[in-house]
Amino acid sequence: MPNLREIPVGFVVGQAQRQPDYDEARPYRSLLMAWFQENHCEPEGYEALRAIDDHFATNTANEQPAVVLPGCVLGRFRTNAAHANQLVVIIREIHRRMNIPLEVSRKATSKEDIRQTSWTWPHVMRVMKRTGIIDNKTSKAVFGALIERILGNKVKPNSIRRTRIGNYNIVDLYDYDISDTDAEICHEIWELFIPLLKPKN
Repeated sequence: MPNLREIPVGFVVGQAQRQPDYDEARPYRSLLMAWFQENHCEPEGYEALRAIDDHFATNTANEQPAVVLPGCVLGRFRTNAAHANQLVVIIREIHRRMNIPLEVSRKATSKEDIRQTSWTWPHVMRVMKRTGIIDNKTSKAVFGALIERILGNKVKPNSIRRTRIGNYNIVDLYDYDISDTDAEICHEIWELFIPLLKPKN
């Protein structure tokens, strides 16, 4: 396994943190994520990615929650301001990737700027349930309301909880009951949650 010192991780993180906002920092984060994935170093990369995410989550919210999250969000993901803000950032990033304009997606030079037409909110709900971010008993309506609260004016009221896009039957299936395609999509979405899921030392 390659050593993390083979690329200047600290330097790249520092450059990301010097950017004025998260959107400007995203290319640096993408570079690190691509390197970690290519070299199978995702676990070692947690802290570097989290350092970038935490910087913008805490700086933009001044340690206060950007969104008051409901009780279906569990533990530190709701009660810790930095973690709650990071969760908000991740959900908004998922929404952004689902809705990248096709003309922009066609010209994309980075994987993160390609529109994810196969991702659906049921996939996200499955990942969030199975990683313990939301309560296992969370219904589609409650989950939809959570996503709408996080996205705010980026979506119309009731647009997530009443959507017919995606198959919510996959949310609670066993791993061996879902298709390889759905499993791959869930893994792609899970990767975005990696920095949030690993506790700090």
